[in-house]
Amino acid sequence: MQCPGLPSGVHLRRRRSCRVSLGNRPSVPTGQGRPSPNPHRDCFAMMSAIQPPPHRGRLTAGMLLGLAFLAGAAQADDGASIEAGREASQSCAACHGAQGNSPTPAFPSLAGQPARYLVSQLKAYRGGKRENAIMNAQAANLSDQQIRDLAAYYAAQRREVADPADAGSESGAILYAHGREGVPACAACHGVGGHGNRPAGFPALRGLPSAYVVQSLTDFRDGKRAFGQGGLMLPIAAELSDEDIQALAAHIATLD
Repeated sequence: MQCPGLPSGVHLRRRRSCRVSLGNRPSVPTGQGRPSPNPHRDCFAMMSAIQPPPHRGRLTAGMLLGLAFLAGAAQADDGASIEAGREASQSCAACHGAQGNSPTPAFPSLAGQPARYLVSQLKAYRGGKRENAIMNAQAANLSDQQIRDLAAYYAAQRREVADPADAGSESGAILYAHGREGVPACAACHGVGGHGNRPAGFPALRGLPSAYVVQSLTDFRDGKRAFGQGGLMLPIAAELSDEDIQALAAHIATLD
């Protein structure tokens, strides 16, 4: 069965083990032929097994997922109105496109992003914790209700990737799928195909412009996005070189 709250491609076999479709990686037994009483525990153990041993004090993929759930399971769209969000989104369409699918690589698509993630980003823009002249001005006068409505609307839209890149980066693909010592696999939280993880609030990466990915990872590395769940990315991005960031952006551009 699908491991609760984990990316697509990670499954818990009913009787024996967790398995992950990220290449030839080892399975982690869950018991003597019996269903696991705690699939979250076994999936976290599996996540640790597919990562190289981290240095002391560094975050593993399992730890990241655990922290995300411990941070609170409150849904970002509580009391939200998708219809009100649709009406409010009219002022966003010029940059982010109709229904949240951006027509230009200058701006990221919002369609299909987890509502929880969108709420945190809009509040960060409103409060100045995340800096962008356009978005700071756009979010400045949004109420909490309007933010919830917008997040619910965009989360309900289908994400479209019109023109994925044909060629990516081999090193970026390996880093994304398998990680390395000190760097958990991106796929563990954002999904093998970059679809994100809605229950945990991890954003979708497929369809994001390369320049946006590069800027985001650089900002994480520089400590500029330490708010909310973004704080989980800081120790990971700190281990990335400029070449790593460019390679990851090139690979993410191929995800469709």
